[in-house]
Amino acid sequence: MAGVVLNDVCKVYDGGIYAVNKINLTIRDREFMVLVGPSGCGKSTTLRMIAGLEEISAGMISIGTRIVNNVPPKDRDIAMVFQNYALYPHKTVYENMAFGLRLRKFPKADIDKRVRNAAEILGIENFLDRKPKALSGGQRQRVAVGRAIVRKPEVFLFDEPLSNLDAKMRVQMRTEISKLHTRLETTMIYVTHDQIEAMTMGDRICVMKDGLIQQVDTPLNIYDRPANTFVAGFIGTPPMNIFNGSVHRINNDLIFKNDNMSITLPEIWKSAAEKFVEKDILFGIRPEDIGSERAEDGKGAPVIQARVEVIEPMGAETYLYLDAPTDKGASCIARVNAHKQVKVGETLSLPLVFSTAHLFDPESTKVLT
Repeated sequence: MAGVVLNDVCKVYDGGIYAVNKINLTIRDREFMVLVGPSGCGKSTTLRMIAGLEEISAGMISIGTRIVNNVPPKDRDIAMVFQNYALYPHKTVYENMAFGLRLRKFPKADIDKRVRNAAEILGIENFLDRKPKALSGGQRQRVAVGRAIVRKPEVFLFDEPLSNLDAKMRVQMRTEISKLHTRLETTMIYVTHDQIEAMTMGDRICVMKDGLIQQVDTPLNIYDRPANTFVAGFIGTPPMNIFNGSVHRINNDLIFKNDNMSITLPEIWKSAAEKFVEKDILFGIRPEDIGSERAEDGKGAPVIQARVEVIEPMGAETYLYLDAPTDKGASCIARVNAHKQVKVGETLSLPLVFSTAHLFDPESTKVLT
């Protein structure tokens, strides 16, 4: 097994366009690392450079103890699973899974053992004689993963492998891939634009934007302690509400104020907020911390006053869209208990909980608290 290290890696296209700009990332041996971000952020380009399918413009990539900048893809000891499965339509499942091993002149008995073992792991042993057209999307993706497993590579690379599947199958397959990682105990690097996949699958998450790494950490740390407003808004469903406002000093307290709220900032935030007195600042709070039952019994809890515009029942919980605009002009979203009695047009005073709330610098967008 092997870790992967990227040092100052760049990918520059014609015209000086940076798809990836001097990123540094260490992926530990046997770790499940997820690269996540919006379309065009550079995550797939990064994966393809690790695979050797894209030539790097600058920097260094190491797999294990080897620098692989000039090593052909076939010699990097990696296996890649693509979004579109990339199966041979005229070959059976067995032949698709065995094809790479036959090219490498593996003994027939070894090929058969590896294919059948991988098929058993993935639950496709009954489909080995079928051709891809006779399989569902989820079954085809299992074949693509099986073709990678039989290689027994040092590193598995997944490039948005579940994006062609329906919602139910995506949930099932991401569970299967997580189980596979536990069973194989190998390094996996997984690219997705779906932050739910990132949160549920990764040991750590690398959040990217515009060819730059924004934050690398465990899913819970990224959710609770985002590095900037982009990470705060990208990770989480619904995303964090981020409000424009300003800081004011009243007696010994520092107050965040805008048209919908006046909040006394916690004592532990004072040192960070002092330099923003009488200046603009951003306040971010998660939807589940607005109107939370955890705050309803607390006397003097800070509140947001807003009118309900839209109600979205989600089963165990309900999303309330409020007329308190965020810094992007969108409605504020509160996530409340499904049994809370609320009507459209009603004006609410919703208590706030500061468990995952933060202040952000409006210029750098970096977190302050």
